[in-house]
Amino acid sequence: MERFKTEEEKSEFRRILEAISKLGIKELLAYWMNQEMEEAEMYYKLSAMSKDVNWDERISKLFMEMYRESMEHAETLLKLYREIYPDEEVPKVDLPSLEVELSEEQLKDLVYHGKLREILKHLMDTEKIARDVYLYLAEHTSDEKAKETFLWLADIENGHYEKLKRLYVELFGEPPEENGKG
Repeated sequence: MERFKTEEEKSEFRRILEAISKLGIKELLAYWMNQEMEEAEMYYKLSAMSKDVNWDERISKLFMEMYRESMEHAETLLKLYREIYPDEEVPKVDLPSLEVELSEEQLKDLVYHGKLREILKHLMDTEKIARDVYLYLAEHTSDEKAKETFLWLADIENGHYEKLKRLYVELFGEPPEENGKG
């Protein structure tokens, strides 16, 4: 499942990344809290569906672990937000997801048609994007607490990538092809 199939998708990704890079720290924190919540929801659904189709239990366990960690990330970002902006509501940031999330219908289609390789490759791509964006944000903030948090989150996302890759190798005997696209 290649990340970007068209020039339009590549252009949209660049547009979103540019818009994110122009957000202030308050909006960035709000945006990434929402991203982590959406990611958690996706991993939760994947965990449940993978049990439905009786995949190797390592798969549903890893998806549940990723769900919990994504929830923890959202909580950490909320805590950081509350420390920096104690008396302010979290703003709504109206930007599309930078990480291409799979809809429930797409998840069902992939899971119930046994396309585990595609799912794992997509999730690894998503985790790499998140890591790279957190590193970018860490480089472009002057707030030391925010920088520390972004670097921590980049490390966590990289750990997610490595866990998914390890499971991929355990299940399929070889690492996924990395084509460097998207």
